[in-house]
Amino acid sequence: MVDMLADLIKISSDPASDKQEILDYVQSFTEQIKMRNTVYGEPGSPALLAEYGTAGVVLSGHLDTPPVGDYWSYSQSQFAGGRMYGRGAADMKGTVVAMLQAAQDLVARKIPVTLALTTDEETTMAGAAALARTLAIRRARAIVVGEPTGLRVGYAEKGVLHMAIETRGRAAHGAMPHLGENAITKMMRILRALESFRGRIVHPELGTVTINIGTLKGGTRINVVPSKCVSEVDVRFPPPYTPDQLYHEIEEHLKRIKTPFTLRRLVTLPSVQIDPNADHIRIMREVSGAEMAVLVHASEAVQYAPVNPRVVIYGAGDEELSHQANEYVKVEAISKAAETYKKFIQRMSTTRAG
Repeated sequence: MVDMLADLIKISSDPASDKQEILDYVQSFTEQIKMRNTVYGEPGSPALLAEYGTAGVVLSGHLDTPPVGDYWSYSQSQFAGGRMYGRGAADMKGTVVAMLQAAQDLVARKIPVTLALTTDEETTMAGAAALARTLAIRRARAIVVGEPTGLRVGYAEKGVLHMAIETRGRAAHGAMPHLGENAITKMMRILRALESFRGRIVHPELGTVTINIGTLKGGTRINVVPSKCVSEVDVRFPPPYTPDQLYHEIEEHLKRIKTPFTLRRLVTLPSVQIDPNADHIRIMREVSGAEMAVLVHASEAVQYAPVNPRVVIYGAGDEELSHQANEYVKVEAISKAAETYKKFIQRMSTTRAG
């Protein structure tokens, strides 16, 4: 288990990497344990569906990560104090290892199981969208999305609204700013107004809207009044907000400051709300002995829930460690996740499909 996780962490799978290498690694494993493999999605971001039997439970995970980044105190795949450090350890290569180990044991016992492994969750989720069209996903008894929940049972997550804001000005010499219009100054007014936005909907556990100003690009030279400025903004929102509803609320809020701007959508993903009293959620709680949880980030559950409501989110690792320096996962948590997956699938295999 530790060696497999170290191998996966060592294989670069950030947006700039060739995803075929890491897909080949897991595909080799699933072939060895006699699962039937089918590759879906685009060539640059392939998705693997590995099946044993039919109408089983799907274990869903992603193999890609953001870039490693800076300021690490541990090397990639370093094992210390029962923890494996490295980009993707918590989100979510550790959980992928748990799924692979669980599948190996289930196949040996002739219990149907399916693995759905993607390589573009951090970017487009096109792989999950392609898998969502398969019968294996649509007819599954349940789908377990292995995002890091700290071994809690996840049933809801925020949606995503990525937007680009643009302001225009008029160029002039930096020594004569009164002859121009500063697009950055205009953008500052827009962003200050954006930070004052308060969503109207408050979820009992997910709270309300959060806003992160992720990028700011403006100007060409220090001695030129900038004629254009663009900012990219990451907005997360709870159910029952819809992306359209929130977009128009933000647009109307920004118009109040009387500064011209243009607003466009970059990415929209709806929020996810699964019935916390559903049978598959109850069974996962029973076999895991865990509390319920919600996720503030999006997962591939957003692609699967519309075609199969029997989705639950459960994985090793802590959500707060995702995308950070010194990301890690406890090996003990991986073992616990693997055991929980096996127990859950055994229970679901004897439960009448809804």
